[in-house]
Amino acid sequence: MNRNLAILLLVSAFVLSAQEFKLGSKVTDFSVQDLDGKSVSFASLRGPITVVTFVSVQCPVSNGYNQRMNALFKDYTPKDVKFIFVNANRNESASDVRSHAQGVGFVFPVYKDAGNVLADRFDAQVTPESYVIDSAGIVRYHGSIDDSQNEARIRARGLRLALDALLAGKPVAVAETKAFGCTIKRGRKST
Repeated sequence: MNRNLAILLLVSAFVLSAQEFKLGSKVTDFSVQDLDGKSVSFASLRGPITVVTFVSVQCPVSNGYNQRMNALFKDYTPKDVKFIFVNANRNESASDVRSHAQGVGFVFPVYKDAGNVLADRFDAQVTPESYVIDSAGIVRYHGSIDDSQNEARIRARGLRLALDALLAGKPVAVAETKAFGCTIKRGRKST
């Protein structure tokens, strides 16, 4: 194989494996599983504005946001914002997720992402990590819920600012922030 062909194949492989749902792109239908293993489609969960947030049972950073996620759900659900909380960690079973959600008092359902399919499509890397999708299905925000694990040190509430802008019919001023937390524990892909 000549060198140019090898480079072309390498570039093609990278492009094919690249993130599908990125900032400014359209989110097509996808499925997650409820904690009983039933497939649930994005089409049945989405609203005029939809937030997809990747969470974890074991991650101390994600757990540090449990009450803030409850508050977001309570504050924005009445404004017709829909939330899809997803656990994509291979080492956290649906049973673990159910017990955790009950134990920490989540006021929202959590779904499982079997095989990290959805995490891969969004290229989600950590928990918690959020994506905001507008009524046209376009990703308008990606990043952290806010900028500090310590609530007393929060300077910017990126997710709330994005939601407030979209609800007001305005563009999101800061469309991307750095998500931080524990890495998503992915399953091995078969080759």
